[in-house]
Amino acid sequence: MTRKNGAAVDSSVVRTRTLASLLVLAALTPGCKVFDQPKRVDGVERRVDELAEAVSELAGKPVAMRKKKAEPHGDDHGDGEEAEAPTSKSRTATRKARRGAADPSAKRSGAHGDDGPDADAPDAGARGHESPVADKDEDHGDKRDDKRDDKRDDKRDDKQADHQDEPADAHAGMPPHWSYEGKAGPEHWGDLDAAYASCATGNEQSPIDIMPRRSDKDESAYFVYQPTAGTVTDNGHTLQVDLGPGSFAIVDGARYELVQFHVHTPSEHAIAGDRYPMEVHLVHKSKAGSLAVVAIMFTEGPRSPALAPMWKAAPKGPGVAKLKQAFDPRTLLPKDTSNFRYAGSLTTPPCSEGVRWIVLKRPQTETETQIGSFAARFGGNARPLQPLGAREIE
Repeated sequence: MTRKNGAAVDSSVVRTRTLASLLVLAALTPGCKVFDQPKRVDGVERRVDELAEAVSELAGKPVAMRKKKAEPHGDDHGDGEEAEAPTSKSRTATRKARRGAADPSAKRSGAHGDDGPDADAPDAGARGHESPVADKDEDHGDKRDDKRDDKRDDKRDDKQADHQDEPADAHAGMPPHWSYEGKAGPEHWGDLDAAYASCATGNEQSPIDIMPRRSDKDESAYFVYQPTAGTVTDNGHTLQVDLGPGSFAIVDGARYELVQFHVHTPSEHAIAGDRYPMEVHLVHKSKAGSLAVVAIMFTEGPRSPALAPMWKAAPKGPGVAKLKQAFDPRTLLPKDTSNFRYAGSLTTPPCSEGVRWIVLKRPQTETETQIGSFAARFGGNARPLQPLGAREIE
């Protein structure tokens, strides 16, 4: 037995107080990993409170001074209670601070009350009303929903941007449609678009009727051609063969790279008033962008070995097809490449002028059947003859 404040206190009470103090110190020790876990900390706190009450009863503390245990649903009974002693308040505040630092979810649950209905149930101390797993699942669900919403918003924004970027006229910037007959035919080309004005107002338009005459000027052109890969295109107006680089022509000392060749029926140019059944144009371009076109006339006769690869590889309708093998442009040329030359223009819109024309004097041949088949497919695709004007034919 010991005495304190004139009252007898059993040694067991002293031991109980000492044990309770040790438990409180252990719970508040920062390095204690066990009590860093919110679930166990709450259990220990409740146990310490119970031990404190037991100590108070053994020490003879009046019942009115004892702290009442919270009702299961946290009802407020403050009318019949006194505040805890200063030591008890400090201990409670410290426990709350440690619990808030150890478990962020405790702050959220604290807004609804410190403890749930069943404090001993698993996770009750840590989660209050909702478990961390539930919170995590909801967070993931919210993120997935947010991502789906963001994707939908992005798609709507992309569609709106597409509509904003899309021109009012879906065909804006595209060249106007032209043809070889009707309201879009050659006599109307100059009225279809401002870019086609030269078709109506140009002074050096092609094709023309070439009147042969004697000339002392060297009319030779030099062709340096070699086999290259190519494609055949049906562009709606003709068959066009685009060729790879490597072939060129020398005209008046200037080099022009062979770019492509295409077909017209009947011939566009006339010689002494006569037109041929078919004409092939070999289009060349210089580094400066100038054009030189070699025109080869075709009469009806034996099959053309040179054109056979084009006829065979041509697509059945509008589109592009590859040639089965490299194409050799030399096979298109007659042995005699003597020619007529003059300054002219493109024979299709936009009818740009400044084109150097080389019209070979000697024709090649193609079968009547093949020429007729091409004409049936594309119709007449030759521009009417244009005035020679003040130009001279070399």
